[in-house]
Amino acid sequence: MTKSMPWAKINTFKATHKAINSSSSLGYHRPCPICDSNHSKNILELSNFQFYSDSLENPKIFDVREDICLDCFAIYLNPVYSDYGFQILFAEAGQSYGSMAGHTHEQINWLNDNKLLNNESRVLDVGCYDGSFLSLLPDNVIKLGVDIDEPAIFRGREKHKTKNIEFFHGDFETFTYNTESPDTITMYHVLEHVANPVKVLKKLRSISHDTTKLVVEVPVLDNGNTNDIHGFFSIQHTTHFSRNSLFNCLNAAGWNIEKEFMTKDYNGFRVLASPILIDNSKTEIKSDPKDWIDAQKSLISWHEAIVDVEKNTQSIPLFEKYVIWGAGAHTEYLYHLTSLFHSRPHCEYIIVDSDPLKHSQTWRGISICDTAVIKKDFNWNKTGLIISTYGSQDIVYEAALKIGVPKKNIAKFYTGIRHY
Repeated sequence: MTKSMPWAKINTFKATHKAINSSSSLGYHRPCPICDSNHSKNILELSNFQFYSDSLENPKIFDVREDICLDCFAIYLNPVYSDYGFQILFAEAGQSYGSMAGHTHEQINWLNDNKLLNNESRVLDVGCYDGSFLSLLPDNVIKLGVDIDEPAIFRGREKHKTKNIEFFHGDFETFTYNTESPDTITMYHVLEHVANPVKVLKKLRSISHDTTKLVVEVPVLDNGNTNDIHGFFSIQHTTHFSRNSLFNCLNAAGWNIEKEFMTKDYNGFRVLASPILIDNSKTEIKSDPKDWIDAQKSLISWHEAIVDVEKNTQSIPLFEKYVIWGAGAHTEYLYHLTSLFHSRPHCEYIIVDSDPLKHSQTWRGISICDTAVIKKDFNWNKTGLIISTYGSQDIVYEAALKIGVPKKNIAKFYTGIRHY
């Protein structure tokens, strides 16, 4: 059966001249998104990082570069993705995104405990996607949602048409909001994805009344150490907040933090803020030297994670062929940060993934297939299975055992998972 599989060696795909030379349109340089300073220093770079599948037409290669501001010590992606770049690079992110249901219920309980879901309260969820979060709110609140993803909004209107959710489509900085001011605004893990966080928060301030409450949750540098080779500086995030830089961001946009909360089982720093009612045109940006120290600690943690994954890489038995389970960014990280592919240049591979967005594509010349191609009668005599995912590693491991993959043929990289 394995002879009929589309096995391929690494880097057998050749990008076209067009795809390579149009890569400059994927991003643009920017000043610090918090204090607008042009003084910065590079602290991390992954050159020629490929986003998901190969393409003959569209540029998929981007230099992921992280800078630290020399004035306020904020850390941010620079260059940042352009609108076109985000559309092209993340078109196949698909199931790589997602929020755990347990987190959603905890977030809603927290809102309720803080009296932010009162009867007839108007709740605006920024980055609502298809409205799933809003659909779980109590029926006695007025539900509003805004997102840049128009297809997701269309799906949400159909999926939750009995929930009376009013959707708005548009860029978070400029969307049209033509109803009464919200009483509560929620932004759960959205602010770190936008290119101009201060401008987004100023937009939200402009549609608020004097007693509107804003709830923002982001991952923070202060709690950013991990054993995952993605590290804290995720390719999906354009600003990498610390507690201090989040304070600066909110304050510069006209919001005052009233309450802080750090989640226990994942990196989520949550704040409750209210509008500043006095002129803050001369807002002072505070720099905290601890941010520079924490950035270095996070990088140390990341390199330690790379060392641990490399040790596991070098212990993988040598097979003629490998099935890689996982077509997300983790596989690209393995390519850049470990010896996995470089020490096995003559081996052949296929990739399997449950996400249909990735099927029938290739990554660096290796075919991406549905997981169904490896069934109970698959020949594992000369084939190993490499689990290339962080958060879903244990789920994939159990699934592999269930379809008959010999335990000795399965390679895992992590001894423990910290869910995000």
